[in-house]
Amino acid sequence: MQTEPPLYLPPRSTTAHKGEFGRAMLIGGSRGMSGSIALSAMSALRVGSGLVTAVVPDRCLETVASFDPCIMTRPLPDNPEGRFALEATAALGSILTTASAVGCGPGMTTGTGSIRLVERLLQCPQPCVLDADAINALPSLDGTQWQELAKDRGSSACLILTPHAGELARLTGISANDRNRQISAASRLADELGVYVVVKGGPTEIVGPGVSSWKNTTGNPGMATAGSGDVLTGVISALLAQGIPAWDATRLGVWVHGLAGDLASQQHGQAGITALDICSCVPKAIAAGTN
Repeated sequence: MQTEPPLYLPPRSTTAHKGEFGRAMLIGGSRGMSGSIALSAMSALRVGSGLVTAVVPDRCLETVASFDPCIMTRPLPDNPEGRFALEATAALGSILTTASAVGCGPGMTTGTGSIRLVERLLQCPQPCVLDADAINALPSLDGTQWQELAKDRGSSACLILTPHAGELARLTGISANDRNRQISAASRLADELGVYVVVKGGPTEIVGPGVSSWKNTTGNPGMATAGSGDVLTGVISALLAQGIPAWDATRLGVWVHGLAGDLASQQHGQAGITALDICSCVPKAIAAGTN
């Protein structure tokens, strides 16, 4: 097991309060997939974000809130299928102002309401992580609109994409079976748009604008399980919310996520790992990455 992180979090002051550790906002979920965004929010809490809010379709609120009493929940308008409605984008504006960093996509689906939410997030001033259906929604924006919006964000409003091979294939047109070309395509996106891309896999590799790629050394095949990526979204979002720069937050987040998976495999064996097991091991993994 790799125990040396790419960087260390500083120790916390004895006079610290929750307001010093950021407000992470996780947006997603839909009827039948409430667990996805709940996993992201629970993981953000376990990384140390001072306050965590799950923003979900209205009819999913009680379900998501029931997973962990420490998660705050905010409802957005939904449609009869339990997905974000078109009206959700207008309601998001006032909620966004309270966030230090945003993660979006787990369990969201790619309906019209979700697509418009992603379009709005591309224009927000906070650091943002897009995962799962938030990535799948990007090609649905008009032409190259998402790329132009990404370029306009600037370094302080960093954008991080965390696709698995299938999502990256839909975004770039490069087959999920051609990992080397996918990493090259991700690197081009990073340089052209100023974004950071986490190319999930064994091992996960990260590319960013103007930097050499970074290959992770933690993790195991047992992490190939539903919800594992949702945990990663919460981990990176929480590090961003604590003021960690994008390149550092992304590398440390991937390392912590992989180490949590390794710790879970020691307890349960690789075949028996669930995303909830990974989430429960995040505190010990983040402790290993703290001075």
